[in-house]
Amino acid sequence: MNSSSTVGYLKLLRPFNIGIVFLTIAAAAVLAGARPSDWLMVLLASLSGALIAGGGYAINDYFDLEIDRVNRPARPLPSGAATPRGAWRLWGATSSVGLVLGASLGAGTLAIALFSILSLYFYSRVFKRTVLLGNLLVGLVTALAFVYGALTVGNLERSFFPALFAFLINVAREFVKDVEDIEGDARQNAQTLPVKYGAKPGLILASLTIVLLISATFLPYSSGAYSVEYLAIVSLVNIALVYVVISMWKDRTASNLNNLSRILKLTMIVGLVAIYVGS
Repeated sequence: MNSSSTVGYLKLLRPFNIGIVFLTIAAAAVLAGARPSDWLMVLLASLSGALIAGGGYAINDYFDLEIDRVNRPARPLPSGAATPRGAWRLWGATSSVGLVLGASLGAGTLAIALFSILSLYFYSRVFKRTVLLGNLLVGLVTALAFVYGALTVGNLERSFFPALFAFLINVAREFVKDVEDIEGDARQNAQTLPVKYGAKPGLILASLTIVLLISATFLPYSSGAYSVEYLAIVSLVNIALVYVVISMWKDRTASNLNNLSRILKLTMIVGLVAIYVGS
């Protein structure tokens, strides 16, 4: 494998995104009360989740090759930096190792790992091109990262609010991405919400989901679960979320929606900081 193809396969895994998954699972374990003696289990769980997520990205690019020729021609597969066969093998390798690591931690983590692998596969193959179901499935799998980390140290209770926030923000992001990808999806006859009903319903659902998310961010503080420090930091997140809603209605171009999708990803990181500081 030459250096250019190595970079191509690394890009298939989306290192920044799987880094977020790794940190999310580790943070979830810490929030759930992980002790210094738990560090090896937390490391294995975080690595397991990151590998499964990376495999999910690879198989997504595998099934999205024709769509990406239109929407994202610079991605590794349409640009020729990686091959479909290589992407398939990469998915198999990373998913298998992630599953074995999950199994080593217990039956609960094994079940979540297996569910996540199957969900990401069938999302990429079938559900991504359907109305709503694919969006909800991605939100669920992302939320399970918090459950995964908390389950590693045996304390699920502390995972509820982070999992809820992750679910909502990723569902909103999926709606935004669907509108961004409307041209390529339409060419491949993918029956996403924007393709079937137009961009406006997709933006409406993205906006409503973000409004619901903003409302939900006040629940941990009002219930006494998180401190005022959490409220201060999450208020910055909410300002960014309001900007996303306003901007998506002002400028529906693919480039702007792509930027807004990135902002939503970053708000999840800042939200993690808010939860860590305020819990």
